[in-house]
Amino acid sequence: MSVRSTSFRWSVGTHDACRAEVTDEIIEHPLRRPAVVLLNAARPVGDHVGAPKLKNQVLAMVAHELRGPLTPLQLATQLIRRASADRPEVLRSVDMIDRQIAQIARLAEDLMDATRIGRDALRMSQDRVDVVSFLAAPLAAAGLATAKRGQTFMVQIADRTLRVEGDPVRLAQAVNNLLHNAVKYTPESGSIEVNVLSDGKDFVVSVKDNGLGISAALLPHIFDLFAQSSRTIAASAGGLGVGLAVVKAIAESHGGSISATSAGAGAGSEFTLRLPIVIERRVAGERA
Repeated sequence: MSVRSTSFRWSVGTHDACRAEVTDEIIEHPLRRPAVVLLNAARPVGDHVGAPKLKNQVLAMVAHELRGPLTPLQLATQLIRRASADRPEVLRSVDMIDRQIAQIARLAEDLMDATRIGRDALRMSQDRVDVVSFLAAPLAAAGLATAKRGQTFMVQIADRTLRVEGDPVRLAQAVNNLLHNAVKYTPESGSIEVNVLSDGKDFVVSVKDNGLGISAALLPHIFDLFAQSSRTIAASAGGLGVGLAVVKAIAESHGGSISATSAGAGAGSEFTLRLPIVIERRVAGERA
């Protein structure tokens, strides 16, 4: 398939101000062809040794190509926003562009995480972390997202003194991925319920929704890379089906687990993240 070289120009600005011109060139750059070469040069189907490495190379290349245009696009939207401060119809379009840029950035990060999972290379730190400290940001973001969609969002935290050992950034990412999925696959006016509690020696985060649910055929594979592609396309919600695979990798690297239950399509779903609790006794020098 050939790509015809084209270009388009968009001029914006107020009637009295100097007009700023944004130019975007779309070309078939020679440096972008190695992805095709790599695919065409793949080893025979029976040779499984090189397949994972090839897959990671292609994913990393695609992620890099996705990231490349983001900075100039962000600069362009800033320029348009400044030049069109008194034109609300233009600002609404710029807001839409900003949302799409954020989506592309998320896709690129998902692809990079996919390559890290394939190489068992998700970077983790080890600290003793108060659970509220890594739950705060994901819960706040989910609260804003559900408000925009008119969804009911309920949170219950039974014990705010629990501590776990792990990477607070990755743990926040895992919870955020679960909440992002719940918001994405729950219709407007639907409900999402988060329960945080201790169960024996486990710290548990449960995310339950009354959304699209998961079919019996997909449920056993829901944490595999790209497993959600058909579910995502059906929902027209975007994404690559990487988020839950990342949650599984993070949970297992912390000695925990992630599970999913659903009564089927249209019946909602529940995801349960379990992590070992770190109990610190107050007696000096004594820890368990």
